[in-house]
Amino acid sequence: MVADRRLTTYHDDGTKTVEMQSWSWGAVRGLRRYWLERTDLWYLKDRWDGLSSSAKGQLNSFRETLRDLPQVHADPDSATDAFPAPEEWF
Repeated sequence: MVADRRLTTYHDDGTKTVEMQSWSWGAVRGLRRYWLERTDLWYLKDRWDGLSSSAKGQLNSFRETLRDLPQVHADPDSATDAFPAPEEWF
């Protein structure tokens, strides 16, 4: 999971608690910007031409989902929960 709102705390007595943290739109934007910048290089002509049509579709779909997060989700927590998982090769 790329974006995880769970905060796990381990206690001295061996127990643990899991809390759900809230994310801000700024945090969502930062993570989204990171992945958009990281995948930008795949659009250079020499790299793009080497991708299979399936890989091109995966990349385009991933980036489209990232761009749509603010329009599709009313709050940053739901956007964080819906953050797409990147392919390993990204």
